[in-house]
Amino acid sequence: SVVGNDDAADDLEQMLATTGVTSFLKRDKAINTIVKLRVLAKNQQLIRLDFEQDPSHEILAEILDDYQQMLKNFDIIIISDYAKGGLIHTIKMIELAKKLNIPVFVDPKGSDYSRYANATLITPNKAELQSVIGVWESEEDLFVKTMALKQKLNLESLLLTRSEEGMTLFTQDKAINYPTITQEVYDVSGAGDTVIATLGLMLANNIPLEQATLIANIAAGIVVGKLGTATLDKDELLAKITHYVSTT
Repeated sequence: SVVGNDDAADDLEQMLATTGVTSFLKRDKAINTIVKLRVLAKNQQLIRLDFEQDPSHEILAEILDDYQQMLKNFDIIIISDYAKGGLIHTIKMIELAKKLNIPVFVDPKGSDYSRYANATLITPNKAELQSVIGVWESEEDLFVKTMALKQKLNLESLLLTRSEEGMTLFTQDKAINYPTITQEVYDVSGAGDTVIATLGLMLANNIPLEQATLIANIAAGIVVGKLGTATLDKDELLAKITHYVSTT
């Protein structure tokens, strides 16, 4: 990704390193690192204010070059698009990965999904998918419209996250519904990130897609029960999976 040459970038790199994440951040002296300000009241998020600037095209070109050089070292590519200006080369990024037979998962943003053509799987939420295919009148209408989009973009699968309605996985010829697995939704921040990260981890370890989706659904159920942009660890996930298996 791209950051500025400032204290926020220093903090970000330090936090990533402390967490054990290897980062490749390009510093653009012409911008400030994006900062998100969350306004809370009684432990509930009211609004989020983003302070941001688009990175330069020169920096983005350098990132694409670095990406191409590093590709061979990875089993799965996850493109998490926040529409912050750092991912203008998505079509080329997907093309380069697919040439090496590396699956590409995309968490999309905006209404132009042509930017994600030929990806292995995309994970829009309900509002994001509606901005592309329109409002659906029924589950059958949703199936027809989603399958048409999937074919148009040459996607292998599409996973629709539906908040309190759970998730729906659209594969080559069918739709599979996964009811939500949570007792109380406290804060949905980070749920989409959790879903695609868990899917990537499972698929990189050769877990079948349908089973991987169930595990991702369980993981999302954990984080929405926490305040803020929460994460979960392996022990939490294993405990929840064990409970789920024992009660179904």
